[in-house]
Amino acid sequence: MSKQANPAVIGGFVLGALVVIIMTILVFSGGGLLRERIQMVTFFPGSIQGLTVGAPVQFQGVPVGQVTSIGLNYVVEEDSFRIPVHYEVWPQQVAVSGGRDQDVRPVLRRLINEQGLRARLESISIVTGQHMVTLSLNPGLPPPRQVAANEYPIPVPAIPGIRDRLEEMFENLQLDDLIKTVTSIMHHLEQVVESGAISEVIENLAKSMAEGEALLANLNAHVEPLLAHADQAFDRFSGLGDSIQTQVETLGAQLTRTNEDISRLIRNLDGQLDPLTTAATGAMSDAGAAMRAVGEMAAADSVTRIELNRTIAEAGRAARSLQQLGDFLQRHPDALLRGKR
Repeated sequence: MSKQANPAVIGGFVLGALVVIIMTILVFSGGGLLRERIQMVTFFPGSIQGLTVGAPVQFQGVPVGQVTSIGLNYVVEEDSFRIPVHYEVWPQQVAVSGGRDQDVRPVLRRLINEQGLRARLESISIVTGQHMVTLSLNPGLPPPRQVAANEYPIPVPAIPGIRDRLEEMFENLQLDDLIKTVTSIMHHLEQVVESGAISEVIENLAKSMAEGEALLANLNAHVEPLLAHADQAFDRFSGLGDSIQTQVETLGAQLTRTNEDISRLIRNLDGQLDPLTTAATGAMSDAGAAMRAVGEMAAADSVTRIELNRTIAEAGRAARSLQQLGDFLQRHPDALLRGKR
């Protein structure tokens, strides 16, 4: 009869196996099972091809989470499909400097409402076509719909990524018109080549280059004589400058001598000025005495003035008598013959 197994031993083995399994999971998960997670969601416009569950979520190039699920919703009111991308963010990846520890959820909502926190799709590898979710702050964007405090998962607005912008650019690019334009240009180039115009242009260019070379050679032939003439002219100008300097020095010496002569003349005039001044003063005194004598003679109470007035009166009476005699003889011309009656 076989020996019955001890239940305690079996339980110990089972418990040890569970501990080993749990420790293995914790080690290989990198502590991910115990980390805090904040659920967020973004509705990306257009296609999200290349984005898969488990794709990284980065903020400014730093891994902060991963994509957890991708859905497809049909909105009856809008008659359109929406693609919700759910992802989780690990607060432990962000160290808060200063202040007390606080819940990250209100901080994220404030960043969305005030600092322009947005999500976009970016390429991980062009070869594989894989994409990831990147978060960034865009303060210049218009404010979105305010995120409520109890809204969870936290909705993050989306902005177009590089792929979306390229797709929009290619959609707006009118390839048909571009192809037609390129075809027309090629056709005109072909016509120009066939017409031989290019060969003519090349020949004209070769002729122009030959003429240019001849012109340069001619210029080189005339440059040396011009330089020689320039040197001679420079020498002449140098000699002229020396001559002018010599003449200027001579003229300066002459001006100095002239200045000395003028100084001597002024000194001589100063020596003769005093006698001339004395003579002029005496003449002025004599003229004054004469004027005073004339004034005294012309005075109303002077004897000379009285005699002069009497003489003038008698001369006046004599003149009147002569006038009367003349008038009488004119009337009686025979009076001189008959005499007085």
